[in-house]
Amino acid sequence: MNVCRLRGEIAAEFKTQSAFAEAIGWHKNKVSKMLNGEYKPNTDEVALIADVLHLDERRYCDVFLQKISPIGDKSKPI
Repeated sequence: MNVCRLRGEIAAEFKTQSAFAEAIGWHKNKVSKMLNGEYKPNTDEVALIADVLHLDERRYCDVFLQKISPIGDKSKPI
């Protein structure tokens, strides 16, 4: 997860982390922990974040999918 990009998306849409927390229905401490790398959202939470931030496919990938493959370009066809 690209936390810097996520911070930017939150600021662009809600201006503050508190406003984002209220919109998503989380306590602001949970948002703070996520943005400080102390908490990783599960897939349902990621879907909710993407929905609340109105992320299109490109922006979603920029935030949540930093790498196309977990093994990078070392993959070989079988």
